[in-house]
Amino acid sequence: MLRGEEQPVASLRPWVVAALASCVALALAYVPPRGAQSTREQPVFFFQTPRGTPARQRAQALAEEWRGVEQSLRLVSARRQIHDVVRAASDRGNSLVVVNDSGVTFAAPIADSAAHVAWRQLGLGETKVSVALVIRWASLSPPRDRPALDEGIAGYLPPDSTDRTTCLAVVTAGRYWTRNVLSNTRDRFFSFGALVHSLKAGLGPCAFYAAFGTPGVPVHSWLAARNWDLAASLDPGARGRSNSMIEMAEPRYSWYWDAIYSLPPMAVACLAGRPDGCRAAVVAGAGDEPATPFPEIIQVDRRWNRIQRLVEAGRYLGDVAHAVGRDRFLAFWTSSQPVDTALATALKRPVGEWTADRQRDFVRPIRLGPAPPLGGVGLALTIAMLAIAIVAGTAARRQVR
Repeated sequence: MLRGEEQPVASLRPWVVAALASCVALALAYVPPRGAQSTREQPVFFFQTPRGTPARQRAQALAEEWRGVEQSLRLVSARRQIHDVVRAASDRGNSLVVVNDSGVTFAAPIADSAAHVAWRQLGLGETKVSVALVIRWASLSPPRDRPALDEGIAGYLPPDSTDRTTCLAVVTAGRYWTRNVLSNTRDRFFSFGALVHSLKAGLGPCAFYAAFGTPGVPVHSWLAARNWDLAASLDPGARGRSNSMIEMAEPRYSWYWDAIYSLPPMAVACLAGRPDGCRAAVVAGAGDEPATPFPEIIQVDRRWNRIQRLVEAGRYLGDVAHAVGRDRFLAFWTSSQPVDTALATALKRPVGEWTADRQRDFVRPIRLGPAPPLGGVGLALTIAMLAIAIVAGTAARRQVR
Protein backbone atom coordinates (compact mmCIF):
# COMPACT_ATOMS: atom_id res chain seq x y z
CA MET A 1 0.00 0.00 0.00
CA LEU A 2 1.26 3.48 -0.88
CA ARG A 3 2.04 5.96 1.85
CA GLY A 4 -0.45 8.79 2.44
CA GLU A 5 1.69 11.48 0.89
CA GLU A 6 2.18 9.37 -2.23
CA GLN A 7 -1.46 8.47 -2.77
CA PRO A 8 -2.80 9.97 -6.06
CA VAL A 9 -5.69 12.44 -5.99
CA ALA A 10 -8.47 12.84 -8.51
CA SER A 11 -7.74 15.24 -11.39
CA LEU A 12 -9.40 18.68 -11.11
CA ARG A 13 -9.71 19.20 -14.85
CA PRO A 14 -13.02 17.29 -15.35
CA TRP A 15 -14.57 19.15 -12.42
CA VAL A 16 -13.49 22.56 -13.71
CA VAL A 17 -14.72 21.79 -17.23
CA ALA A 18 -18.04 20.51 -15.89
CA ALA A 19 -18.55 23.62 -13.74
CA LEU A 20 -17.79 26.00 -16.61
CA ALA A 21 -19.99 24.05 -19.01
CA SER A 22 -22.84 24.24 -16.52
CA CYS A 23 -22.45 28.02 -16.24
CA VAL A 24 -22.49 28.41 -20.03
CA ALA A 25 -25.57 26.21 -20.32
CA LEU A 26 -27.39 28.21 -17.65
CA ALA A 27 -26.45 31.47 -19.37
CA LEU A 28 -27.73 30.30 -22.75
CA ALA A 29 -30.94 29.05 -21.18
CA TYR A 30 -31.81 32.01 -18.97
CA VAL A 31 -30.14 35.13 -20.38
CA PRO A 32 -32.74 37.00 -22.47
CA PRO A 33 -31.85 38.54 -25.83
CA ARG A 34 -30.67 42.11 -25.56
CA GLY A 35 -33.66 44.39 -25.24
CA ALA A 36 -36.26 41.67 -25.59
CA GLN A 37 -37.73 42.27 -22.17
CA SER A 38 -39.64 45.51 -21.81
CA THR A 39 -38.44 47.82 -19.11
CA ARG A 40 -41.95 48.24 -17.72
CA GLU A 41 -45.40 46.83 -18.11
CA GLN A 42 -46.46 49.85 -20.15
CA PRO A 43 -44.15 51.45 -22.73
CA VAL A 44 -43.14 54.87 -21.52
CA PHE A 45 -41.48 56.22 -24.64
CA PHE A 46 -42.99 59.66 -24.91
CA PHE A 47 -44.45 59.45 -28.40
CA GLN A 48 -46.45 56.32 -27.67
CA THR A 49 -50.04 57.01 -26.74
CA PRO A 50 -52.33 54.60 -24.91
CA ARG A 51 -54.89 52.74 -26.96
CA GLY A 52 -58.40 54.14 -26.75
CA THR A 53 -61.64 52.30 -26.34
CA PRO A 54 -63.03 50.42 -29.38
CA ALA A 55 -65.59 53.18 -29.91
CA ARG A 56 -62.90 55.86 -29.87
CA GLN A 57 -60.69 53.88 -32.24
CA ARG A 58 -63.61 53.53 -34.61
CA ALA A 59 -64.28 57.27 -34.43
CA GLN A 60 -60.62 58.03 -35.12
CA ALA A 61 -60.62 55.67 -38.11
CA LEU A 62 -63.71 57.39 -39.54
CA ALA A 63 -62.09 60.79 -38.99
CA GLU A 64 -58.95 59.67 -40.84
CA GLU A 65 -61.06 58.35 -43.70
CA TRP A 66 -63.02 61.60 -43.86
CA ARG A 67 -59.81 63.66 -43.94
CA GLY A 68 -58.44 61.51 -46.77
CA VAL A 69 -61.54 61.88 -48.92
CA GLU A 70 -61.82 65.60 -48.18
CA GLN A 71 -58.19 66.21 -49.06
CA SER A 72 -58.52 64.26 -52.31
CA LEU A 73 -61.47 66.42 -53.33
CA ARG A 74 -59.53 69.51 -52.31
CA LEU A 75 -56.59 68.55 -54.52
CA VAL A 76 -58.71 67.84 -57.59
CA SER A 77 -60.74 71.03 -57.24
CA ALA A 78 -57.66 73.14 -56.49
CA ARG A 79 -55.99 72.01 -59.71
CA ARG A 80 -58.91 73.34 -61.73
CA GLN A 81 -59.09 76.59 -59.78
CA ILE A 82 -55.44 77.56 -60.06
CA HIS A 83 -54.70 76.20 -63.53
CA ASP A 84 -54.74 79.64 -65.15
CA VAL A 85 -52.73 81.17 -62.28
CA VAL A 86 -49.99 78.55 -62.63
CA ARG A 87 -49.91 78.92 -66.41
CA ALA A 88 -49.55 82.70 -66.18
CA ALA A 89 -46.77 82.42 -63.59
CA SER A 90 -44.96 79.85 -65.73
CA ASP A 91 -45.07 82.20 -68.71
CA ARG A 92 -43.31 84.79 -66.53
CA GLY A 93 -40.59 82.27 -65.62
CA ASN A 94 -41.93 81.61 -62.12
CA SER A 95 -42.22 77.87 -61.50
CA LEU A 96 -43.58 78.16 -57.95
CA VAL A 97 -46.98 79.58 -57.06
CA VAL A 98 -48.09 79.92 -53.44
CA VAL A 99 -51.81 80.39 -52.83
CA ASN A 100 -54.27 80.17 -49.99
CA ASP A 101 -56.73 77.36 -49.49
CA SER A 102 -59.34 79.09 -51.63
CA GLY A 103 -57.02 78.79 -54.63
CA VAL A 104 -57.90 82.25 -55.93
CA THR A 105 -55.86 84.46 -53.58
CA PHE A 106 -52.13 84.49 -53.11
CA ALA A 107 -50.70 83.54 -49.74
CA ALA A 108 -49.58 86.08 -47.16
CA PRO A 109 -46.40 87.91 -48.26
CA ILE A 110 -44.26 86.39 -45.51
CA ALA A 111 -45.42 82.87 -46.43
CA ASP A 112 -44.81 83.55 -50.12
CA SER A 113 -41.31 84.85 -49.37
CA ALA A 114 -40.51 81.85 -47.16
CA ALA A 115 -41.69 79.42 -49.84
CA HIS A 116 -39.54 81.05 -52.53
CA VAL A 117 -36.53 81.04 -50.21
CA ALA A 118 -37.13 77.33 -49.64
CA TRP A 119 -37.39 76.84 -53.41
CA ARG A 120 -34.02 78.50 -54.00
CA GLN A 121 -32.37 76.62 -51.13
CA LEU A 122 -33.38 73.38 -52.82
CA GLY A 123 -31.47 74.53 -55.89
CA LEU A 124 -34.61 75.00 -57.96
CA GLY A 125 -35.23 77.80 -60.42
CA GLU A 126 -37.25 77.73 -63.60
CA THR A 127 -38.30 74.12 -64.07
CA LYS A 128 -40.29 72.16 -66.63
CA VAL A 129 -42.72 71.00 -63.95
CA SER A 130 -44.32 73.88 -62.06
CA VAL A 131 -45.37 73.50 -58.43
CA ALA A 132 -48.46 75.02 -56.87
CA LEU A 133 -48.20 75.15 -53.08
CA VAL A 134 -51.59 75.50 -51.43
CA ILE A 135 -51.49 76.47 -47.76
CA ARG A 136 -54.48 75.57 -45.62
CA TRP A 137 -54.57 77.84 -42.61
CA ALA A 138 -55.89 76.38 -39.39
CA SER A 139 -59.05 77.79 -37.89
CA LEU A 140 -58.47 79.34 -34.48
CA SER A 141 -61.97 78.16 -33.57
CA PRO A 142 -62.32 74.80 -35.37
CA PRO A 143 -65.83 73.65 -36.30
CA ARG A 144 -67.46 70.95 -34.22
CA ASP A 145 -69.37 69.30 -37.06
CA ARG A 146 -66.29 67.83 -38.77
CA PRO A 147 -62.84 66.50 -37.83
CA ALA A 148 -60.14 69.08 -37.30
CA LEU A 149 -57.43 69.44 -39.91
CA ASP A 150 -54.35 67.32 -39.32
CA GLU A 151 -51.26 69.40 -40.01
CA GLY A 152 -49.11 66.25 -40.09
CA ILE A 153 -50.65 64.95 -43.34
CA ALA A 154 -49.72 66.59 -46.64
CA GLY A 155 -51.42 65.85 -49.95
CA TYR A 156 -49.90 65.86 -53.43
CA LEU A 157 -51.29 65.57 -56.94
CA PRO A 158 -48.44 64.79 -59.36
CA PRO A 159 -48.54 65.48 -63.10
CA ASP A 160 -50.76 63.15 -65.10
CA SER A 161 -52.42 62.99 -68.51
CA THR A 162 -54.72 65.92 -67.70
CA ASP A 163 -51.85 68.23 -66.70
CA ARG A 164 -48.32 67.05 -67.40
CA THR A 165 -46.52 70.16 -66.20
CA THR A 166 -48.02 70.90 -62.78
CA CYS A 167 -47.55 69.25 -59.41
CA LEU A 168 -49.91 70.33 -56.66
CA ALA A 169 -48.99 70.29 -52.96
CA VAL A 170 -51.49 71.00 -50.19
CA VAL A 171 -50.07 71.52 -46.71
CA THR A 172 -51.85 72.46 -43.51
CA ALA A 173 -50.41 75.16 -41.29
CA GLY A 174 -50.98 74.65 -37.60
CA ARG A 175 -52.39 77.22 -35.23
CA TYR A 176 -48.93 78.52 -34.37
CA TRP A 177 -48.05 79.36 -37.98
CA THR A 178 -51.57 80.62 -38.70
CA ARG A 179 -51.51 83.00 -35.76
CA ASN A 180 -48.02 84.34 -36.50
CA VAL A 181 -48.28 84.59 -40.29
CA LEU A 182 -51.77 86.00 -40.70
CA SER A 183 -51.74 88.39 -37.75
CA ASN A 184 -49.86 91.65 -37.48
CA THR A 185 -48.10 90.55 -34.30
CA ARG A 186 -45.36 87.95 -34.03
CA ASP A 187 -44.64 85.58 -31.20
CA ARG A 188 -41.26 86.30 -29.66
CA PHE A 189 -40.18 82.76 -30.58
CA PHE A 190 -41.23 83.15 -34.22
CA SER A 191 -38.48 82.19 -36.66
CA PHE A 192 -38.54 82.92 -40.37
CA GLY A 193 -35.94 80.19 -40.87
CA ALA A 194 -38.21 77.65 -39.19
CA LEU A 195 -41.05 78.68 -41.52
CA VAL A 196 -38.73 78.20 -44.51
CA HIS A 197 -37.75 74.75 -43.25
CA SER A 198 -41.40 73.77 -42.76
CA LEU A 199 -42.44 74.86 -46.25
CA LYS A 200 -39.34 73.22 -47.74
CA ALA A 201 -40.47 69.91 -46.27
CA GLY A 202 -44.02 70.65 -47.42
CA LEU A 203 -42.96 70.64 -51.07
CA GLY A 204 -42.38 66.89 -50.65
CA PRO A 205 -42.55 64.75 -53.81
CA CYS A 206 -43.35 67.82 -55.91
CA ALA A 207 -39.78 69.02 -55.33
CA PHE A 208 -38.49 65.78 -56.91
CA TYR A 209 -40.82 66.23 -59.89
CA ALA A 210 -39.60 69.81 -60.33
CA ALA A 211 -35.94 68.86 -60.03
CA PHE A 212 -35.85 65.59 -61.99
CA GLY A 213 -39.12 65.27 -63.88
CA THR A 214 -41.37 62.23 -63.97
CA PRO A 215 -39.75 59.07 -62.55
CA GLY A 216 -39.36 55.89 -64.55
CA VAL A 217 -41.89 53.11 -64.18
CA PRO A 218 -39.84 50.95 -61.74
CA VAL A 219 -39.05 53.89 -59.45
CA HIS A 220 -42.61 55.21 -59.58
CA SER A 221 -44.10 51.79 -58.76
CA TRP A 222 -41.61 51.34 -55.92
CA LEU A 223 -42.38 54.72 -54.35
CA ALA A 224 -46.12 54.32 -54.86
CA ALA A 225 -46.04 50.96 -53.07
CA ARG A 226 -44.31 52.69 -50.12
CA ASN A 227 -46.52 55.80 -50.23
CA TRP A 228 -43.46 57.87 -51.17
CA ASP A 229 -42.00 57.58 -47.68
CA LEU A 230 -38.40 57.79 -48.96
CA ALA A 231 -39.07 60.93 -51.03
CA ALA A 232 -40.82 63.13 -48.49
CA SER A 233 -38.09 65.77 -48.61
CA LEU A 234 -35.54 66.73 -51.26
CA ASP A 235 -33.56 68.71 -48.69
CA PRO A 236 -30.86 66.51 -47.10
CA GLY A 237 -30.53 68.96 -44.23
CA ALA A 238 -27.81 68.90 -41.62
CA ARG A 239 -26.25 65.53 -40.89
CA GLY A 240 -26.03 64.67 -37.24
CA ARG A 241 -27.39 62.42 -34.57
CA SER A 242 -29.45 65.17 -32.98
CA ASN A 243 -31.80 65.13 -36.00
CA SER A 244 -33.16 61.66 -35.29
CA MET A 245 -36.05 61.08 -32.91
CA ILE A 246 -34.75 57.58 -32.20
CA GLU A 247 -31.43 59.05 -31.07
CA MET A 248 -33.27 60.84 -28.27
CA ALA A 249 -33.77 57.40 -26.70
CA GLU A 250 -30.26 56.82 -25.40
CA PRO A 251 -29.20 53.62 -23.60
CA ARG A 252 -29.03 55.36 -20.23
CA TYR A 253 -32.79 55.86 -20.30
CA SER A 254 -35.12 53.09 -19.19
CA TRP A 255 -37.30 53.40 -22.31
CA TYR A 256 -34.42 52.92 -24.75
CA TRP A 257 -35.55 49.54 -26.08
CA ASP A 258 -39.19 50.60 -26.14
CA ALA A 259 -38.13 53.19 -28.72
CA ILE A 260 -35.96 50.81 -30.73
CA TYR A 261 -38.54 48.05 -30.94
CA SER A 262 -41.26 50.43 -32.06
CA LEU A 263 -39.52 50.17 -35.45
CA PRO A 264 -40.09 47.34 -37.95
CA PRO A 265 -37.62 44.41 -37.77
CA MET A 266 -35.80 45.52 -40.93
CA ALA A 267 -35.20 48.97 -39.46
CA VAL A 268 -33.87 47.41 -36.24
CA ALA A 269 -31.50 45.21 -38.25
CA CYS A 270 -30.28 48.28 -40.13
CA LEU A 271 -29.70 50.09 -36.84
CA ALA A 272 -27.43 47.20 -35.90
CA GLY A 273 -25.35 47.91 -39.02
CA ARG A 274 -26.44 44.81 -40.92
CA PRO A 275 -26.32 45.54 -44.68
CA ASP A 276 -28.90 42.86 -45.49
CA GLY A 277 -31.41 44.50 -43.15
CA CYS A 278 -30.69 47.94 -44.60
CA ARG A 279 -31.13 46.71 -48.15
CA ALA A 280 -34.41 44.98 -47.29
CA ALA A 281 -35.71 48.16 -45.63
CA VAL A 282 -34.88 50.27 -48.69
CA VAL A 283 -36.02 48.03 -51.55
CA ALA A 284 -39.23 46.89 -49.85
CA GLY A 285 -41.99 47.40 -52.39
CA ALA A 286 -39.65 47.18 -55.39
CA GLY A 287 -41.03 44.80 -57.97
CA ASP A 288 -44.59 45.39 -56.84
CA GLU A 289 -46.87 46.81 -59.48
CA PRO A 290 -49.74 48.43 -57.61
CA ALA A 291 -52.61 49.69 -59.69
CA THR A 292 -52.13 53.44 -60.08
CA PRO A 293 -55.41 55.23 -59.39
CA PHE A 294 -56.54 58.15 -61.48
CA PRO A 295 -56.05 60.78 -60.34
CA GLU A 296 -53.07 59.68 -58.26
CA ILE A 297 -53.41 61.19 -54.80
CA ILE A 298 -50.31 61.00 -52.61
CA GLN A 299 -50.78 61.49 -48.89
CA VAL A 300 -47.53 61.69 -46.95
CA ASP A 301 -47.51 61.31 -43.18
CA ARG A 302 -45.21 64.00 -41.78
CA ARG A 303 -46.09 63.53 -38.12
CA TRP A 304 -43.03 63.21 -35.92
CA ASN A 305 -44.40 60.18 -34.05
CA ARG A 306 -44.98 58.06 -37.16
CA ILE A 307 -43.46 54.59 -37.38
CA GLN A 308 -40.89 54.56 -40.18
CA ARG A 309 -39.40 51.66 -42.10
CA LEU A 310 -36.02 53.34 -41.86
CA VAL A 311 -34.67 55.97 -39.50
CA GLU A 312 -34.92 59.37 -41.20
CA ALA A 313 -36.67 57.67 -44.11
CA GLY A 314 -38.26 60.86 -45.45
CA ARG A 315 -34.93 62.33 -46.49
CA TYR A 316 -33.38 59.12 -47.85
CA LEU A 317 -33.60 59.95 -51.56
CA GLY A 318 -32.65 63.53 -50.77
CA ASP A 319 -29.47 62.20 -49.17
CA VAL A 320 -28.85 59.98 -52.19
CA ALA A 321 -29.26 62.91 -54.59
CA HIS A 322 -26.91 65.04 -52.50
CA ALA A 323 -24.31 62.26 -52.31
CA VAL A 324 -24.21 61.16 -55.96
CA GLY A 325 -24.91 64.43 -57.77
CA ARG A 326 -27.61 65.45 -60.20
CA ASP A 327 -26.53 63.44 -63.25
CA ARG A 328 -26.22 60.08 -61.51
CA PHE A 329 -29.42 60.58 -59.53
CA LEU A 330 -31.30 61.59 -62.68
CA ALA A 331 -30.08 58.38 -64.34
CA PHE A 332 -31.47 56.41 -61.40
CA TRP A 333 -34.72 58.41 -61.28
CA THR A 334 -35.57 57.77 -64.93
CA SER A 335 -34.04 54.30 -65.21
CA SER A 336 -35.98 51.34 -66.56
CA GLN A 337 -33.81 48.88 -64.62
CA PRO A 338 -34.90 47.26 -61.35
CA VAL A 339 -34.69 49.66 -58.43
CA ASP A 340 -31.96 47.74 -56.61
CA THR A 341 -29.74 47.66 -59.69
CA ALA A 342 -30.34 51.29 -60.66
CA LEU A 343 -29.77 52.56 -57.12
CA ALA A 344 -26.57 50.53 -56.66
CA THR A 345 -25.30 51.87 -59.99
CA ALA A 346 -25.93 55.44 -58.89
CA LEU A 347 -24.31 54.88 -55.50
CA LYS A 348 -21.45 52.80 -56.97
CA ARG A 349 -21.85 50.61 -53.91
CA PRO A 350 -24.26 47.93 -52.72
CA VAL A 351 -27.42 49.56 -51.41
CA GLY A 352 -27.21 47.85 -48.02
CA GLU A 353 -23.63 48.93 -47.32
CA TRP A 354 -24.26 52.56 -48.29
CA THR A 355 -27.43 52.71 -46.20
CA ALA A 356 -25.71 51.17 -43.17
CA ASP A 357 -23.00 53.84 -43.36
CA ARG A 358 -25.66 56.53 -43.72
CA GLN A 359 -27.46 55.31 -40.61
CA ARG A 360 -24.34 55.91 -38.53
CA ASP A 361 -24.64 59.63 -39.24
CA PHE A 362 -27.90 59.68 -37.29
CA VAL A 363 -27.78 56.97 -34.64
CA ARG A 364 -25.17 54.87 -32.93
CA PRO A 365 -25.17 51.25 -34.11
CA ILE A 366 -26.92 49.01 -31.62
CA ARG A 367 -25.87 45.53 -30.55
CA LEU A 368 -28.28 42.67 -30.96
CA GLY A 369 -28.12 39.20 -29.42
CA PRO A 370 -27.81 37.73 -25.92
CA ALA A 371 -26.35 40.18 -23.42
CA PRO A 372 -26.45 39.42 -19.68
CA PRO A 373 -26.54 42.34 -17.25
CA LEU A 374 -23.32 43.08 -15.41
CA GLY A 375 -24.86 42.19 -12.07
CA GLY A 376 -25.93 38.80 -13.38
CA VAL A 377 -22.46 38.14 -14.79
CA GLY A 378 -20.83 38.98 -11.47
CA LEU A 379 -23.22 36.78 -9.51
CA ALA A 380 -22.74 33.86 -11.92
CA LEU A 381 -18.95 34.14 -11.74
CA THR A 382 -19.05 34.28 -7.94
CA ILE A 383 -21.17 31.13 -7.77
CA ALA A 384 -18.91 29.38 -10.28
CA MET A 385 -15.76 30.27 -8.35
CA LEU A 386 -17.35 29.13 -5.10
CA ALA A 387 -18.37 25.83 -6.69
CA ILE A 388 -14.87 25.30 -8.09
CA ALA A 389 -13.32 26.06 -4.69
CA ILE A 390 -15.61 23.56 -2.95
CA VAL A 391 -14.90 20.88 -5.54
CA ALA A 392 -11.17 21.54 -5.38
CA GLY A 393 -11.15 21.38 -1.60
CA THR A 394 -13.15 18.17 -1.56
CA ALA A 395 -10.97 16.55 -4.20
CA ALA A 396 -7.78 17.55 -2.41
CA ARG A 397 -8.86 15.70 0.74
CA ARG A 398 -10.09 12.66 -1.13
CA GLN A 399 -7.79 9.61 -1.12
CA VAL A 400 -7.90 6.80 -3.63
CA ARG A 401 -7.39 3.37 -2.03
